Amino acid sequence: MDAELLEPGQRVAALTGLTPTGAIGEVLAFADGRVIDAPARGGVGESVDATGWIALPPLADLHAHLDKGYTWTSFGQPEGSLDDAIACWIDHGEDHSYADIKRGARRHLIAALHAGVTAVRSHTNYHLGDDPLRGVRALVELRAEFAGIVDLQVVASPGPSDGPDDLGRAAVALGVDLIGGFPHLAEDPTADLERAAAFAEEFGLGMDLHTDETLDPTSTGLAELAARTRHWPADVIRSAGHCVSLSTQDAEVRARTLAAVAEAGVSIITNPLTNLYLQGWEHPVSTPRGIPPLRDVLAAGIILAAGGDNVQDPFNPLGNADMIDVASALVIAGHLSPSEAWQVSSTGGRAAFGLPPADGRVDDVADIVLVRAAHTAEALAERAPDRIVIRDGRVIAVRRRVVGSVLDLHPLPVSPSTPTSEGALI
Repeated sequence: MDAELLEPGQRVAALTGLTPTGAIGEVLAFADGRVIDAPARGGVGESVDATGWIALPPLADLHAHLDKGYTWTSFGQPEGSLDDAIACWIDHGEDHSYADIKRGARRHLIAALHAGVTAVRSHTNYHLGDDPLRGVRALVELRAEFAGIVDLQVVASPGPSDGPDDLGRAAVALGVDLIGGFPHLAEDPTADLERAAAFAEEFGLGMDLHTDETLDPTSTGLAELAARTRHWPADVIRSAGHCVSLSTQDAEVRARTLAAVAEAGVSIITNPLTNLYLQGWEHPVSTPRGIPPLRDVLAAGIILAAGGDNVQDPFNPLGNADMIDVASALVIAGHLSPSEAWQVSSTGGRAAFGLPPADGRVDDVADIVLVRAAHTAEALAERAPDRIVIRDGRVIAVRRRVVGSVLDLHPLPVSPSTPTSEGALI
């Protein structure tokens, strides 16, 4: 059958006619939830003609805030820096109900799934009001609802004044996956990091911290995180999100920090869309980018992942849960190649999440995203309107191009413009 005819629920035994890209050639075959070296006779599922499509690793959003999504309008359409966004959240957060959180988070996850995202790590605050763990509860429930479709990790992220006391213990009892926090916002960042690390160790959990989300070069929380967790077992997650101050530090400090991070096994998660929006408001001349030095991070041998961060909330009015927009920003603003940007947004994210590889190699899990494009750069440039998401050899989501109508130009006078392969220039 033709790939165009695939629908959610169908099993795929083999994809043929693919345009080769990365490690994937013209044929990709699946059996028993794994990639095999050749189509099996009598295999379960359809043999699919994928001519005109490329197969890419599924996307992974390693830094989301599902508890905040789609609140920009209801919170007064704010705009401004990180401090402005935090103030807006404090002003309005108490009115953000459990039902609001769950509705927005489900909308986010469905949008992400259609975009080819099969793994999401989401932070959730301890919310203002009488039910501070409503965000934790909503996300834990959605984790069960989307099991087997979208893997969801829930990070309990107390603010500097929400110490991991009885409230934190209650969050752990509800089933959070990781301990979070914002040490760089605390009066004593070192003490706040120690508090979070000790709490994670008490319960045998990993950590994912907002780290150095500032343009201040003296903010060195990343180096402290590496030093604090270097003795942890290799399979215990320790991730640092944002790490913006790396971009403002001199080469010697940066190199020393990245070497320590690599030795400690800390992964770095860059969030280009939100940090491009939030950082630099106070620098109208030579505005800094607010993105860590991505090539230096990769060169140091550090696992680098990416996150969409905020979706239409006070911290970014334009997020949309599509990691292709994030990967595109990694090219435009982060100076990665298109293939590197996709790798960071997919394979790097899966590694930081703790998921097995899904790169289309033999014995990898049978998870893939089909994109109608000639190569990865075109997929990013065109924002891949046609996508088919396959997990465990089964189609779980299909997104097709919306075809619109345009004015019939033929009756108009002949244009003096030079014809091109795309038609005459009007």
